[in-house]
Amino acid sequence: MSNQVNIKIKKVKDLKPEERLAWRRDYLSRKTGRKTEHNLRVKENISNLRRTLRQVTANGDQAKATETLQKLQSALDKAAKVGVMHKRTAARRKSRLSKSVAALKAA
Repeated sequence: MSNQVNIKIKKVKDLKPEERLAWRRDYLSRKTGRKTEHNLRVKENISNLRRTLRQVTANGDQAKATETLQKLQSALDKAAKVGVMHKRTAARRKSRLSKSVAALKAA
């Protein structure tokens, strides 16, 4: 015969008000941690792409600059869509970076 362990799990609705507040605080803390980590990864990806674009434009490689700009614009659009950054901030950065690539093509 095996030993059976009875585990009693309290549901959130069955908790006392103080316990419910503590549970919610912990839950929101974990959620905030996950979101912060995700946002940092997205922002780091954008800054890496921006750094690459600056290096490529300094070297004068037009094809690589266009390709990197396209990736960067996509990353900015996704970040604005999810809420990592404001949509106008993303639009402003896309505009300024595309101007730098256009200046490279004109030169």
